[in-house]
Amino acid sequence: MKGKQSDTRGLAMMVATEVKKSIIKSNMQPGTRLPSESELTETFGMSRSTIREAMNLLKAENIVEIRRGKGTFVSSHTGMTKDPLGLDFINQPGLLEALLEARLLIEPEIALIAVLRAEEKDIEILEEIINKMNKSTDHSEEFTLLDVEFHSAVAQCTHNDVLHKVIPIICESIRKAYPETVHSKGSFERALKSHTNIFYAIRSRDVMKARYEVEKHIRQTLDDIKIMEGLHEKIISGISSISS
Repeated sequence: MKGKQSDTRGLAMMVATEVKKSIIKSNMQPGTRLPSESELTETFGMSRSTIREAMNLLKAENIVEIRRGKGTFVSSHTGMTKDPLGLDFINQPGLLEALLEARLLIEPEIALIAVLRAEEKDIEILEEIINKMNKSTDHSEEFTLLDVEFHSAVAQCTHNDVLHKVIPIICESIRKAYPETVHSKGSFERALKSHTNIFYAIRSRDVMKARYEVEKHIRQTLDDIKIMEGLHEKIISGISSISS
């Protein structure tokens, strides 16, 4: 019985590999509908259960999306799993600062290339996001989503697919930084100004200014986190002294 399950698994992996190759070779875009289960069964000469397992393997890698009653489609973020770097297993207390350190090494250089390669349509997308951000009045959930969208758009300006794949690290940093800095005095105003300055630097094709503003923005976030950590320690210390 165990041998039969192993054979089925091996066949499913083979089918998954072939489907993946086909997606790459045909340059299928996100949202493209794949052949039905029946069609794949006929194409590969495999059982429905084997085809189903193959699709589940591809789903686990975020290569396809299975929509009940509609079919199987190429994923919108092909190949990017929810936690690609295994961040959930990293020491959580130091994770945020480690992410921001990674940003300091990566994002200023992304901004540099963005300045050199951004097309007019890229600038227009950035400007649209900045205009939306400037309508915000505080660190709302909507502002945080726009923050993520802005950094993704900057990476898209590089027209380098590898750099654009790195963005999940930055987005994870932004999402984790939000609850840590939201109550830091002036953090919203500083963040809004930084994003605006980054946009102006890219639009004016100022390489040095773009790198400087990105690095300054990340360092300000680090400072906000340290301030909030200091306040938290003071509160805990105060509570402890009262209790004793």
